[in-house]
Amino acid sequence: MNRETTPRAGSKWLPLLPLAIAAAVAVVVWHGRQPPVAETVVECLATARGCGARLEAADIELGIDGQPRPLQPFDIWVKAADARKVEASFTMEGMDMGFNLYTLRADPDGVFRARVTLPVCVTGRRDWVMNLNVDGLRLAVPFVTEM
Repeated sequence: MNRETTPRAGSKWLPLLPLAIAAAVAVVVWHGRQPPVAETVVECLATARGCGARLEAADIELGIDGQPRPLQPFDIWVKAADARKVEASFTMEGMDMGFNLYTLRADPDGVFRARVTLPVCVTGRRDWVMNLNVDGLRLAVPFVTEM
């Protein structure tokens, strides 16, 4: 065979390229159309004594040990019977606060705990939302920090 008639390596897959691109686009579009996960909002001052919420059939208690302030570590805790995974992040309405996801670990008493640090908001805002994910159930706890 001369050089002009020799098939290129990988050219047998070339006809499948449009199909692969269409499949990738379909996955992205489908993922973007999934309904949002329901979120329960708890209005409380999550102090050391804590507060409670009910997520579906689960009772949740949560609290904050220490005074939450940006860039100063403090502890959060969550009591949730039979929970396997608890995560927390902190957001502000209409603001991108960067990646700040924390995985809480169960202590010997089954209380999930983590030492966390709030990011700093360059605008000086102090209105935060602690977003908890307890085995896929979402809880939002708004709070305001001191300066």
